[in-house]
Amino acid sequence: MFKEYEVKVSVRDVNKISKRIRKNSLLLKTVVQLDIYYDHKRILFSKDEHFRLRVEYDQDSGEVKNVELAWKGPRQGRHIEVREDISVQISPSDLKNLKKMLKKLGFKPFVTIKKTRERYRIDDIELEFDKNVELVKAKGKPTPLGSFLQASIETSINQDPENVKKQLWEYLSKLGFGHSDWIEKSYIELALERLKNKNGEEYVNTSPS
Repeated sequence: MFKEYEVKVSVRDVNKISKRIRKNSLLLKTVVQLDIYYDHKRILFSKDEHFRLRVEYDQDSGEVKNVELAWKGPRQGRHIEVREDISVQISPSDLKNLKKMLKKLGFKPFVTIKKTRERYRIDDIELEFDKNVELVKAKGKPTPLGSFLQASIETSINQDPENVKKQLWEYLSKLGFGHSDWIEKSYIELALERLKNKNGEEYVNTSPS
């Protein structure tokens, strides 16, 4: 079992931040991700737990390159998000059967997020630059949520959250971010908040699958 220590900030000027990151960070890869969040009668959401199926596509060919099923525990921390993280890799050829299995078990997709992710690394810090994050809906056009940068450290060794927070924020401050840029809410919460503001609905099944 791993713990993920993460700070997420909102990015307003994508081109400017991209240039700053590339000056001293190594680009590992760029992928298109489709994140399908599952739940059963809102039980996980009510406990701030995430059960996510992630499908990664090649940016150019659209071929499925990676499939991951993950559970993330409730968040902890202030100006940093700390969650327990258990994930398993799934063969792309098993994706269809996995979805059938989840349906049989009573898990339903309720929010689907699509984004283009650039993954960088600098020292022990992994950067995930999520551009054009969108809420995918069953009908109509996707709803844009914005662009975000996540700086994280994932480890099986217990860390002092305050020390990790200091390390992550020291790097983000060099990119021009401050605590006022911190986004506490998950992508699920941002999506549901956007729907509530738009439709006056508290909870909407937005998954196209």
